Amino acid sequence: MSRWWFKKQMLSYLPLLLLIIFVLLGATFLSIVQQSKQDVVRANGVFAEHVQQIVDFNLKAVETQVLNAALQNEKLVTYFYEQELGKRYFYKYEISKELDKIKLSLPFIESIYLYRAADETVLSNAMFLPLDKHSDQAFIRSWLEHSERDHKWSNARSLRNKYAEQTGDVVSLVSAYPPPKGESGLIVVNVKVSELQQLVAEMNQAADISSARLIGSNGLDIFNSSFPSDMEELHHIVSDYTGWTIATGIQDDSAYTFTSGLFTVMLGISLVMLILGIAWIVYTARSQYKPIHTIMQRIVYFRSAQHEIFQPQSQPTKDELKYIEEAFQHLTKQVIEYEREQEESLMFKRRHKLRELVAGSEIWNRDEWKKAAIKLRICNFSTQLSVGIVEIDHYAEFANRYATRDQYLFQFVMNSVSKELAGQHAVNIWAEWLEGSRMTILLVDTNGTKQLAEEDSLNRNERGLQERVHVIATRLSDWVRNNLDFTISMGLSRAISDPEQLYLIHAEAQEALNDKFIQGSGRVIAYEELHVESQREVYRLIPRIRSLTHAYRIGEERWKDEMHLLFEELTTGGFAKSDVYYLINQIVHMLRRELMEFSEEGQSLWKQDLYPSLERMLQGMETIEETRQQLMALFTEMEGRLAKYRESRKHHSRMQEVRQYIEQHYASPHLSLNMLEEQFGISGKYMSTLFREEIGDKFVDFLAKIRLSHAERLLLETNEEIQQIALQVGYTNPMTFIRSFKKHYGMTPGDYRKQEKQEIS
Repeated sequence: MSRWWFKKQMLSYLPLLLLIIFVLLGATFLSIVQQSKQDVVRANGVFAEHVQQIVDFNLKAVETQVLNAALQNEKLVTYFYEQELGKRYFYKYEISKELDKIKLSLPFIESIYLYRAADETVLSNAMFLPLDKHSDQAFIRSWLEHSERDHKWSNARSLRNKYAEQTGDVVSLVSAYPPPKGESGLIVVNVKVSELQQLVAEMNQAADISSARLIGSNGLDIFNSSFPSDMEELHHIVSDYTGWTIATGIQDDSAYTFTSGLFTVMLGISLVMLILGIAWIVYTARSQYKPIHTIMQRIVYFRSAQHEIFQPQSQPTKDELKYIEEAFQHLTKQVIEYEREQEESLMFKRRHKLRELVAGSEIWNRDEWKKAAIKLRICNFSTQLSVGIVEIDHYAEFANRYATRDQYLFQFVMNSVSKELAGQHAVNIWAEWLEGSRMTILLVDTNGTKQLAEEDSLNRNERGLQERVHVIATRLSDWVRNNLDFTISMGLSRAISDPEQLYLIHAEAQEALNDKFIQGSGRVIAYEELHVESQREVYRLIPRIRSLTHAYRIGEERWKDEMHLLFEELTTGGFAKSDVYYLINQIVHMLRRELMEFSEEGQSLWKQDLYPSLERMLQGMETIEETRQQLMALFTEMEGRLAKYRESRKHHSRMQEVRQYIEQHYASPHLSLNMLEEQFGISGKYMSTLFREEIGDKFVDFLAKIRLSHAERLLLETNEEIQQIALQVGYTNPMTFIRSFKKHYGMTPGDYRKQEKQEIS
């Protein structure tokens, strides 16, 4: 292979190296000089901020102590509200002593006095006079005439004390009593300018090269400073508290002098670097040519073998780098495409896993969560976990207003904002839009909060994570309201320390979000804020609604009985209108989920006819009886159309036979898709798909519901052991039965039997 690349490297690098070195020398010199100046200016700016903070701190300390004393000292308070004090000289003397104590506690204070608006009198630590006779009456009247001021502190002024031999400059704090805008009088505190001058002088001395002066809001110096008249002022900072300006500059330019000898040093260093650079370029060119030569040999080999990862070369070239670049560009494109496909696949996997977890179809323990966190690149479970569900309010209007692309953009924005807000509060999140209008968020604590006992994780009142989650949710809701033209509602669950109970707290978050129909949209609703005692009977009817909607979906006549029993309980139970409204919304929500399993033709019956009618019915709902009649009429009308749709499906009657067969043979432990395949001559995989489309449940879920419903009846009506009941309903393994029962009912069969019997007794 030709060594042209090596020769070209040697010829092109040497002159370029010389040019770069000389350019870098000049740039380095200028940058050092400029950097030195910037450092001095930056230090001066820090000094200016420090002076402003120190002055404000001392003056705020004076204000705080004086106002606290004025508000908490009963003697001072009495002065403003009891006009009879004008005749009680001893009490005035006690108040003067209280003012003396305040003055002695703060060396900055030159004097302090109280002005009472009721009788225009002034009481200080030394005298009690009418305002007309007080030496500072002009200042007080001027302040009263211009009561609307931006700041409480005055500029420097000369104060003549009647009982002192000399005049002193002071700055005065004037505060209305009672603060902030009281009309009972004024509290005037005069602070010595000399104390401020000494404070600034000490900071100037400590700063070494910087100097500062104070300028009042009138443009005049608070005191005469050592600031030279020809000194350049680098910074002006206006205090929000006093309105004064802090002006700072440099009194010693020694920081600039050190750069004068820098050029000679840099020149010597540059010559040395030039020699070393030439030697290095030769060494580098030789050492780097060998691996490039090896790479070229590999590329030539693969191309000669017409490997698929390399495109055929149109014509040979002597430029080795061009040769390598073309090969790696093609390889990089393939790698990027592969990574993109992997990322898209990972997004679908994460969404699918989260849907399975919150539905309870899949349960992770801590070890399983740790493995999945690495595989799916999600947040790992540490100590505590909470669930939040975000729902876009008025989603139908939102979907009509924005195109699909814009909707995805809004969803991405809300996902990103939620992650940013969570990171600010030591919380990791896993957020996915599992439904078009709802985003499910898992919020995991990263603070290392003490773990809860697993068996008590849903009952303990651990507020650390929950408080942060509520703050995150509130800030997210406010951000959407302020930056987008729609609102969101959020339901929050409690915090748990057992990841296996994730599906339970997801149900809590759903319950909390469903309460928006009562509380209104645009709210953050925590599960613990629900009126659990008053809603217990309402939530008890949810299983009946689930049974009603499922029976209606598959065309069973028992939906009418379920509807009749539901409204009978609503009538006799004395439920409020808001409770009925909530339950009807649950019917709408669950029926939508059931009918969304249909094809587009079946879904159109819901979207175009049934759902709009239900919405109109809810808006005009007046009484339970009227609601029952309207709902029954609407369901009966739609039943015929749904029946025609079901009968038009090719496998409708066949799947009904399968369903009846399952209901008759549920107790057989051998009942499976394979058994149904042998019985009906349909492949198990295809039957599973048809069963889900027709019945609305997976085969395993449908079978589990039937078995558990019979197990529930046996638990309540008999005293047989759990193992015997498990065998009677088709479970050969009692532990599998217990786990399925706990997943469905939230407790073990033994606990369920005990609880129900206690309620009956």
